[in-house]
Amino acid sequence: MKRVLRRSASKHASTLFKVICIIVLCSFIVYLRTEDHQLKNDTVVHAPRSNSKEEEEMSKPVTSDDSTFVAAVLVFCATRPDALRNHLSQLLAQRPSHFQYHVIISQDGNRTAVSQVAQRFVKDFKNITLIQHEKVDIKKRNNYPAISAHYKWALDKVFNEFRYDHVIVTEDDLDIGNDFFSYFRWGKQVLNTDSTIWCVSAWNDNGGGSLIDTKRGDLVWRTDFFPGLGWMLSRKLWEELSPGFPAAYWDDWMRKPEIRKNRSCIRPEISRTSHNMKLAGKGSSGGMFKDYLSKISASSANIDFSLLPTTVVLKSSYDKRLIEEIENARPMDLENTTNMENTYNYKTSYKNIRDWHKLAAKFKLMTDIRGGMARTAYYGVVTLMYNNCRVFLVPDPTYQKPADLANYVYDSDWDKQNRFIEFEAYYCKTKKYTGKCDPHSPEMIAFFKRKGWKKRLDDWGEMIVV
Repeated sequence: MKRVLRRSASKHASTLFKVICIIVLCSFIVYLRTEDHQLKNDTVVHAPRSNSKEEEEMSKPVTSDDSTFVAAVLVFCATRPDALRNHLSQLLAQRPSHFQYHVIISQDGNRTAVSQVAQRFVKDFKNITLIQHEKVDIKKRNNYPAISAHYKWALDKVFNEFRYDHVIVTEDDLDIGNDFFSYFRWGKQVLNTDSTIWCVSAWNDNGGGSLIDTKRGDLVWRTDFFPGLGWMLSRKLWEELSPGFPAAYWDDWMRKPEIRKNRSCIRPEISRTSHNMKLAGKGSSGGMFKDYLSKISASSANIDFSLLPTTVVLKSSYDKRLIEEIENARPMDLENTTNMENTYNYKTSYKNIRDWHKLAAKFKLMTDIRGGMARTAYYGVVTLMYNNCRVFLVPDPTYQKPADLANYVYDSDWDKQNRFIEFEAYYCKTKKYTGKCDPHSPEMIAFFKRKGWKKRLDDWGEMIVV
């Protein structure tokens, strides 16, 4: 009997051992498959994407919105490790999902401190990678050619080699708002819906606290003036821009009428980006716009832009609404603004560049003109808040007949006229030169030669005296 029990126990033990082995083996196979799937997600950061929209739709994961790819984020950096660390920390803290947004850090040059910061983020986060551009040698005090070369190289790489369809362009000196990614996910829909819109920007050039409606985080506008500073573009647009991309001053090139082709960008009432003045230094502009930039803060609101219909910025409905707002706005008395009532909108007109400068001084706006356009202008109309009221600065033809809004044409001579007004303010009104203020006159040219400033005069470029 004991022998039978021993045989039975041995048989059961053997069977139990086999069952345990089978369970362990199955678990190990499941584990390997899971790891293999995760490894693919982690390593295939820049897999080429299909050119067929039908194939892309079919290949999209259907599990949840968090796994639907939205756009790549291209971060430009060069020599500022602390700025890059700050910017990436904010981006990755706000990024909803590593599936939705791949981050590509593009470093100009190979400064070790910067690449070490970038590599740390590459190691610690998924779907983030570093690419490095061989820095272009530049003349002292002019790094615009290097910036332009870096931009073209990196955008060519992400669109042509990595085959992304939409890219959000940022820079290392930017802070971002809480709803940055919600805004751009909505913006992608806008880009794909209206062919008259060629970019979506997170930046408001006139976004200082006193010039905006701080209660309207959901408010968005069309602008003809390319804002940049955190902006989205499509591969289709880059295929158009890349062959003629300029050797320097690429952002001003984007504002030329022959490049813009009557297309507009979307910009928010409240900026979703801001310059980190402590980490940015003077930047490529040499601190020229510091007084304006320092007043613009990234939004602290958290707007769900998926609830905002794209029709609010589609050209047909947007233009109709803007025309009605200009028609219904009250004329503004610039000499007496104390009686403004915040239940009304107001409007005032300008006829020429001198008028524009007076208005810009009154409302503390940036005065520079590019492609005949003031910053944030849409068919010449600039909107802002003043004394808690919405104000429209309107070109005189549109002021007289708002229905002709879309007939307004920018005058490219305004760039040269504006340059003269700035030249006049610097040399003539400050009494550096006391004769007739005309940079083309023999007397003024002789004065600059005597001072050894002839190159300074030449650097101002072509000017039109007004």
